[in-house]
Amino acid sequence: MQLDLTPDESVSRVHARAWLAGDKVFLEDLGSSGGSHVNGERLVAAMEILPDAEVMLGGTKLTLRKPLSAHRRGGAPQNKPNLSRLQPRGRPDRTTGSDPSEPKADAVNDGRPVKGIHIDLTTDAGQEELVYDLDEIFVGRKHPEQEIHVDLSSDLKVSRTHARIWRTRGICWVEDLSSTHGTLVNGEALSGARVVKPEDEVCIGGAMMRFRYDNGHMAMPKRKSETPTVPATQEEDDCAFEALDSYPVYKEESYRYFEPGQRKKSDLDAVLKSRKSPMGRIRPNGQLALSEAGQAGSGSKEFLKLLPELVGQIHRAKNNKALAEWFVNGVSKWLTTAKRAAFFVVDHEAGRIRLQAHRPALKPILSDTLAHRALAIRTGYSWQQVGKEECVRRLSMNAGLYVPMIWGGEELGLLCVEDTDEGAEFSEKDLAALMVVGQLLSLAVRHHLAAEAVAAD
Repeated sequence: MQLDLTPDESVSRVHARAWLAGDKVFLEDLGSSGGSHVNGERLVAAMEILPDAEVMLGGTKLTLRKPLSAHRRGGAPQNKPNLSRLQPRGRPDRTTGSDPSEPKADAVNDGRPVKGIHIDLTTDAGQEELVYDLDEIFVGRKHPEQEIHVDLSSDLKVSRTHARIWRTRGICWVEDLSSTHGTLVNGEALSGARVVKPEDEVCIGGAMMRFRYDNGHMAMPKRKSETPTVPATQEEDDCAFEALDSYPVYKEESYRYFEPGQRKKSDLDAVLKSRKSPMGRIRPNGQLALSEAGQAGSGSKEFLKLLPELVGQIHRAKNNKALAEWFVNGVSKWLTTAKRAAFFVVDHEAGRIRLQAHRPALKPILSDTLAHRALAIRTGYSWQQVGKEECVRRLSMNAGLYVPMIWGGEELGLLCVEDTDEGAEFSEKDLAALMVVGQLLSLAVRHHLAAEAVAAD
């Protein structure tokens, strides 16, 4: 599925299929609940779509026409991998038996990596690499109503639509689609969806796969200062606040805070599972490392014009309480879609994340799980509320941003903004702008804390 019409609930998960045959564009409804309509008539069979035809999928009107080239974005042929059967470096070519030390047709093009989701596939037949320049692919056996990209038809332990793999930015996810024999990730049965790293082994039937995404650009070595400073004791593989498909949300005055050295999954698993039922769930739809905020454009032109004035206002705040009040009352002036705002601070002595200021008067919500993850990996997140089919408990906030406040390696707090409009979504520029302000506030908060400590002595 290459066109995501979320959050239109009248659109089925796999709603319709469009394809190019010669010079003609065809559309087929895949048994959707609401149907597909062409020029006001419900589509009952695959038909040719003329350039001036009006196609309605749920509440979305589309125009389908032949592209300038019969290739997909990025040069991948229709329904085919970017490069079929690429031989990974360092492995023998099973068709030729050539020496593995010889150069192979690796996933590069003129010295550049191939853009897309890369799959290292191992079956009884051997090993190979597949690359798909798509945001989402399906693993299974040939299916009349669903395109299967990784076809394992010879393996009867693989269901027709067995698993879904997709990427968000540079992160790959895998989800088992209620298959008969299940999906294993590093030997553990997969329940729902989870992030997979390049070294993770995903087993479907008798096949073993590894997934990674490449954006097609040459990797540039990071400067030492660009690497997030995560304590050595905070290994990602044993982090209780791991990457999830969606996160629970709560409404409390304060939240328990776990120091960087106290975030091991083995220590906190029982604590996190014993919590009360959440108010709802949110799903990240964007993320940006603190070191990347400036590279992402640092917000809109309007924001950049206001930035010098914002710096002066932050400088004039007399203490951290004044900073918090300034933020929650003024953020909508430069981030116009922010309907709600909250300023959380970390109380290291009490081991709590405390709410210092918020607007409006209603108590704000927070996913402290995602908040801890934002602090741990030095990353800001944009999020949206999950659909009704995933969580019946609804939030009045439909989208939001979480930005950690960190200075000199010290975790100081969290900035949160939310939009209550239906279908709301914050952009990467919105996230970058809030992160720039977050870094300015982090410096100011740390300065006031140091001044208070000196005064106390």
